[in-house]
Amino acid sequence: MSYLREELIEKRDYQLHIAASALRGNTLVVLPTGLGKTIIAIMVIAEVLERKGGKILFLAPTKPLVVQHAKSIKKLMNIEEEKVVVFTGDVKKATRPAMWKEAQIIVSTPQVIQNDIISGDISLDEVSLVIFDEAHRAVGNYAYVFIAQEYAKKEDHLILAITASPGGSEEKIMEIIENLGIENVEIRTDDDPDVKPYIKGFKMRYVELPMPAALKDLYAKLKELRDDIIAELRKFGLFVTVRSVSRKDIIMEQRSVQAQIQEGKSEYYQAAMLLNMAIKIDYALEYLETQGFESCFNYLMKLIEEGNSKGGSKASRTLVRHRKFIEIVKLARELQRKIDEIDNPKIEALKKIIKKKLDTAPESRIIVFTHYRDTAQIVADALEKEGFKAVRFVGQANKGEDKGMNQKKQVEIINRFRNGEYNVLVATSVAEEGLDIPATDMVIFYEPVPSEIRYIQRRGRTGRTSIGEVVILTIKGTRDIAYLWSSKKKERKMKNELLWLRMFLKDKVKESKRRIFPEEEKDKVATESNEKKDEGEAPKHAVASHSRNGQLTLLEFENVKAEKPIIYVDTREFRSEVVKQLADEFRIVPVQMSVGDYIISEEVAIERKTTNDFLESLRDGRLFTQLKKLKNEYQKPVIIIEGDTLFSRGFHENAIYGALASVVMDFSVPVIFTKNAKETAKLIAAMRQRTGKGYREIPVRKNITTMSDEERQRFIVESLPNVSATLSKRLLEHFGSVRNVIDAEVGELINVRGIGRKTAEEIHEIINKKYQKKKD
Repeated sequence: MSYLREELIEKRDYQLHIAASALRGNTLVVLPTGLGKTIIAIMVIAEVLERKGGKILFLAPTKPLVVQHAKSIKKLMNIEEEKVVVFTGDVKKATRPAMWKEAQIIVSTPQVIQNDIISGDISLDEVSLVIFDEAHRAVGNYAYVFIAQEYAKKEDHLILAITASPGGSEEKIMEIIENLGIENVEIRTDDDPDVKPYIKGFKMRYVELPMPAALKDLYAKLKELRDDIIAELRKFGLFVTVRSVSRKDIIMEQRSVQAQIQEGKSEYYQAAMLLNMAIKIDYALEYLETQGFESCFNYLMKLIEEGNSKGGSKASRTLVRHRKFIEIVKLARELQRKIDEIDNPKIEALKKIIKKKLDTAPESRIIVFTHYRDTAQIVADALEKEGFKAVRFVGQANKGEDKGMNQKKQVEIINRFRNGEYNVLVATSVAEEGLDIPATDMVIFYEPVPSEIRYIQRRGRTGRTSIGEVVILTIKGTRDIAYLWSSKKKERKMKNELLWLRMFLKDKVKESKRRIFPEEEKDKVATESNEKKDEGEAPKHAVASHSRNGQLTLLEFENVKAEKPIIYVDTREFRSEVVKQLADEFRIVPVQMSVGDYIISEEVAIERKTTNDFLESLRDGRLFTQLKKLKNEYQKPVIIIEGDTLFSRGFHENAIYGALASVVMDFSVPVIFTKNAKETAKLIAAMRQRTGKGYREIPVRKNITTMSDEERQRFIVESLPNVSATLSKRLLEHFGSVRNVIDAEVGELINVRGIGRKTAEEIHEIINKKYQKKKD
């Protein structure tokens, strides 16, 4: 049986070659947008299933992309639909292990898989292939990196990483290669002869617009305030070699200022505050330059609200009281009152460009990309008023008062865009990557983006089935121009790096001694793939056994897993590096806790705070509320503060020392400092080993509204005298329900292992004792 539905797949030479090459070892595929990266992935999946069996794990960074890939697999492969499952955060954790066990292909967001590996709910031992879609994300602490490292522990692992744009520097590309253990690279550019016939291309046009005269005074005043703040910062010896200070320069100087503060130079607290002020004003300038007055005005109002709020930072409070900022706000309010008289040049240009396109080609589909959600709303509203069938399209996350767009709504909008109910999609970055958005005739950049990856992905939304149009709007003399040339320069550099990498890969990427299939078998695959194209005939491969000698059964795996000591971890901690570090040595059990982050024994709970978390909890009063709860619930609570320094962000050192003194003296809670997540994990591991309690159950104090039925039952039984978490579980397993435990006689209770006569009598006594209200 061939897993591919041959009649639905147009096999292109470059796809067949790349798919065959990917069987040699861990492969990074770099292919321009719209050339069928998913088809290549499905070809490799089919070949691996036919030859090895096992499970396939297909990872994608967003929920809509996961659903889209699962849909493509079901459509293009001969496989039972129930064998293809989708894992996202919407799928209950309790149901995922059973789904994993039964599935053949799992399509998932990476965070879910990372969490389930850490908690021991799944094992990658049975996985024959892992696909990393949008592989340029495999940098830093992103979940792709952790999953690849865990999968690499399996000797016969195979990885396929796919992306349109891995990044503009050798360092970025080599980081991806290192993180994913890449042994083989397949790169195609627009100019390669085997892909060129399939690239329709696009016409690029740049539209340079003047800044409205009415805004030039506001622009000048914002620049003046920013320059004044930079001048004050130069007095601290900052920006010595920098003539024109960018936001990147400001962010870099924040690190040097923190280092000065750590050395006890308290005068640098003022510099830290000024740097934050400079960043805020720089954002206001960016809004005015690239988005328009309305977006800038909304941002200024948010700054005022933040500066006047109880929880506002010192930088915000100082800024809104600055004489020049007050003048800026006064001028902005005057402009807002006559907003109808101020044209937004980009919106006016948009209207003309879209009207001209739809007049000449009424069935056209157009995407307008904007960087900010506020702008997307402003643009969509303006186009709707003009009579265009425009709709705003944003991501799922909530950002302040701006509620995200759930997956169902996103799919609905894309379908209505495809059907012509909408012909203009005004989208943020959510539409740049991977989503199954229908063929688009024109893409308009409301503003340039300095990232070459985003530049390529935006542009790649057109020119798939016919020659497309790309229009980039800029405001003359602003950072729009700098961003435009930055992205173009980075793209050229990325192309050069890819060509270099393809030519000289052997000097940079280790030669792999592993072979998933013998070399002669790989050649056979390539040959037969070409034969399939010529003869329309599927190759007949013997399906390898799904089992391997020496592999643990699921039952055996569970037994090995249980031998690890248990650490209970709050689910909100699962994205931290600490949990990843602990996962190798301990069985990590995720729970939703009402207090604490790590529970290592019945007596000890650990609250982990980064230095920023600690200061924020001190500012808003949560710190002492949390301490009271910890003391009430656990005999030995501990606070770990992780990071380089507490003495920053405008807090006076006396306030910080006072808070630490109160934690230790008033609450009798020890405070331990660590530099980073690695040190924190080592400390927690040492503390857990000191408990010497193996893998016994630990009672977890949780918010009862977040408990499952089983946890609620155990919680009730644990409240009985001398009943630990382990005894609670045994009692429920023996008697079958809370009711039966309550109704049990002493003679029945002592039949449960660990319940002696004394404990049984105390349980029976407290259950049957008449309630007497305590007298005041």
